[in-house]
Amino acid sequence: MEDTDIRNENIKRLTAFRNEIQFESQMLSGRLGAYLSSQSFLVIAYASTMNAGWTKPGIFVLLVSLPLALLGFVLSLDALRSIRTSYGVIQRWHDRQNALLEQHGDLADYWPTEHGKDEPPRDPTLSRRFHEGTLLAIHSPWIFGIAWIYLAGVAVWLYLR
Repeated sequence: MEDTDIRNENIKRLTAFRNEIQFESQMLSGRLGAYLSSQSFLVIAYASTMNAGWTKPGIFVLLVSLPLALLGFVLSLDALRSIRTSYGVIQRWHDRQNALLEQHGDLADYWPTEHGKDEPPRDPTLSRRFHEGTLLAIHSPWIFGIAWIYLAGVAVWLYLR
């Protein structure tokens, strides 16, 4: 195989890796958007049911507000699993891309960082920036999950009071 054929093959692989990263990132974004939308709907529904039963908290609060809080918690657990899985897939594609770039210095022109002629084109801040960029996605299910546990406790407390 000629050098140009090998280079073209490596460029195709790099393009494929980047396409996969973009696809998985869009999937993660879609999941996060759907999750946050569902949580906002549930918070509004919970607040409305609490307001409806506030003057005389009774069985209504327990039968409507508590299941909404439990649903929000279960959705948070499911979202956490889904988001972590997407995060892991994206990280593996980034690792493959970095390995390809480190193995084939001739692809340095396809990497948007400055580096020396004999240095690999790997961006040393890429992993940190990727991790920081996904903190909202990773922390949101935990934050909402804890909030739903608290709100479920409020519903039970109001019923028992």
